[in-house]
Amino acid sequence: MATRSLLIVAAIAAPALGAPARAPRAAAPAAAPAATAPKPVTRTELLATIKARFGEMDTNHDGVLDSAEVAAAQQKEIAQATAAEQQRAAAEFAALDTNHDGQLSKAEFMGAIPAVKANQTPQQIVGAFDGNKDGKISLEEYEARPLASFNRADTNHDGTLSPQELEAARSGGQR
Repeated sequence: MATRSLLIVAAIAAPALGAPARAPRAAAPAAAPAATAPKPVTRTELLATIKARFGEMDTNHDGVLDSAEVAAAQQKEIAQATAAEQQRAAAEFAALDTNHDGQLSKAEFMGAIPAVKANQTPQQIVGAFDGNKDGKISLEEYEARPLASFNRADTNHDGTLSPQELEAARSGGQR
């Protein structure tokens, strides 16, 4: 039973199954890298990873992990994660420091803010709302979509969206 618990600890601590917890980062000026799809893992591969990780942690090779071995493995992973975070932060800083003086000016920092652009042209917006296709949006056309959404969400048709109706509309994808 104790060995099984230790294997579970080794599996949880395995770097292949997740990195050590880190404090949440403040909003970063640089874009985050795209996430890659997880690869399938067989039971055999998982067990091999667990056994290898256990072997790395069992530094005295006695077949069990004591708290000192777990602490040492934990410190090693924390040091690796810290080094990776520092390397990432240094790369982000270097990308922002356009004049390479080792300092960020307000202009350099503000230069990292991505441009805000419209999703649609004005013609596309008019076309989406213009029910009678006269090239203009009347008040009735402008109100039609939001009122239709309101009416769908107002399930008891009392003219008021209760907190329950709002939550149901949100969870049901209504707008």
